[in-house]
Amino acid sequence: MAGGHVNRSSVRSVNVAFRLSPEDRDELKVRAARAGLSVQAYLEKVALDRDDAHDRQSGRPRLYPQPEELPLQQPA
Repeated sequence: MAGGHVNRSSVRSVNVAFRLSPEDRDELKVRAARAGLSVQAYLEKVALDRDDAHDRQSGRPRLYPQPEELPLQQPA
């Protein structure tokens, strides 16, 4: 398995950390998913008014479907 550094960009070398409530974190993830962006790209678009954020998808593979993609089960 490759290390985490494989998907990192050389232009992005600074980390910015901040705290959120679990509910706000979940809301942020939902909004980013609705926009079709990673959380990082979504924050760049919203906070830095970047129009090119859609060009940078998450390098991390999705290991599970997004909540909107879960199939609905018919009641028995």
